[in-house]
Amino acid sequence: MSVSVGVLGVARIVQSALLEPAADLDGVEVTAIAAREHGRAVAFAREHGIPRALRSYDEIVDDPAVDAVYVPTPAALHGHWTRRAIAAGKHVLCEKPFTANAEEAEAITELAESSGLVVMEAFHSRYHPMWTRMSRLIDSGVLGRLGTARAEFTVPHADTTDIRWQPDLGGGALMDLGCYPVRLLRHLFGEPEVTGAQIRDIDGVDASTTAQLTFAGGVSGEVVADMGPGDGHAAELHVRGSAGTLHVRMPYHPYLYGELTLTTESGVVVEQGDPRTTYSFQLEAFRDAVIDGGPNPTDAREATATMRVIDAIYRAGGLRPRTPLVP
Repeated sequence: MSVSVGVLGVARIVQSALLEPAADLDGVEVTAIAAREHGRAVAFAREHGIPRALRSYDEIVDDPAVDAVYVPTPAALHGHWTRRAIAAGKHVLCEKPFTANAEEAEAITELAESSGLVVMEAFHSRYHPMWTRMSRLIDSGVLGRLGTARAEFTVPHADTTDIRWQPDLGGGALMDLGCYPVRLLRHLFGEPEVTGAQIRDIDGVDASTTAQLTFAGGVSGEVVADMGPGDGHAAELHVRGSAGTLHVRMPYHPYLYGELTLTTESGVVVEQGDPRTTYSFQLEAFRDAVIDGGPNPTDAREATATMRVIDAIYRAGGLRPRTPLVP
């Protein structure tokens, strides 16, 4: 059996997140694509060997030859197209963040769980072995009593015409970048309480966000997301305990120079990230969930929990959560 995937849009992420891993993975075929402008879909399909370029997203969702829909649209539209795909009986792989806000995510969770379909947030980092390794180290007690954890993702985006700078489309540093460190700290320490947030607001868009979180057991967490103009790039995790520290470089894309450093009284242990891409691990998991009922650790319920934290950070920083769009 092979899963036939239809794609909603020609976003840059489509190639690395779907086309490249699908080319090396049995059981997944990208068979159709649509775009807001049909000519772009035709050109993209021709360039990448996709058999069919359909005229609209609705045609993709309603096509009986499509088993699953990949949703790489702007974040404010994720909920609409995920809902449409579920209603049409399609499995869904939806880019992160899962929806515009937690309320929308909760509604989609109800639909997803009653449908029997696989609805997966495309939180690719979660599927890489480095995340399992980090979790096992934290749980092992090797760091002693856990004290602080700081996760950062900084990528400058100077082009203010980019969708990241458009609040109506779900833009903002927290939505685009901050969802990664939020999800990582949740993965390692459980559900947090948001105790504060500082947001640099530019025309209703958070150019940068720093948030303080408290986890069970007294762990103090900090999330940093920054897309403001500048030269600095950072993707880091720092965890400090009474008996040691854990530092991870590139925890969100461990295959790109990812490195884990554990420092304790016993010495320093350095481990490199598996070179296989996070997207490859993710697509394999999606295929297995669809075909064999395999595990779905980034399902709609899990994605909703992340959106609750994102909403709480926005409120703590003086901004409203993002609003869904209906095309």
